[in-house]
Amino acid sequence: MRADVLRRAATAALLAVLFPGGAAAEDDGPLFECLICHGEERPVGTPELGGQPELYVLYQLVHFRDGQRKHDVMSALMEDRDNDELRALAAAVAELAPPEPASGEPDAARIARGAELAQSHRCGTCHLPEYEGAKHVPRLASQDEAYLLAAMQDYKQGRRIGARAQMAEVLSELSGHDLEALAHYFSHEGTSGL
Repeated sequence: MRADVLRRAATAALLAVLFPGGAAAEDDGPLFECLICHGEERPVGTPELGGQPELYVLYQLVHFRDGQRKHDVMSALMEDRDNDELRALAAAVAELAPPEPASGEPDAARIARGAELAQSHRCGTCHLPEYEGAKHVPRLASQDEAYLLAAMQDYKQGRRIGARAQMAEVLSELSGHDLEALAHYFSHEGTSGL
């Protein structure tokens, strides 16, 4: 049996234990393992992959593989991947459709505050005006709110660096409520009319 087939079977078994009741993923080429957690029925706080730029995805996969980003499942899944495998995964992810904005009625006050903060902190300069990301910069629009909040908290606390350290500087003066407003705004971007 080929090593990649064994790895897929072991991964599916591991993830079924970690995420019982999660969506069953069919063998979908290089995205098989990804869609077990990042598919339609992903757990809250798990990022949406659709619409992410290929280079950004590649950087994140390399960071997980090389230990610059720590996550029990992602680090384990990436540790033995070679560069060609990571490039194939990044290319496949980049083909996924962008996610829909968060469902439910957005909180008008948090949307307004988030929009104000995004404007004053020039989030659209790097993440582009529609927050769709480009090259090594991630898409923020319609991303999972809990994931966005956790990522911004990690950047602010220096637990996550990324390709450059500017996120820690951009977020350094923002309060916890400000970060919540930004996460809410970005997750609903496209529904707020802003």
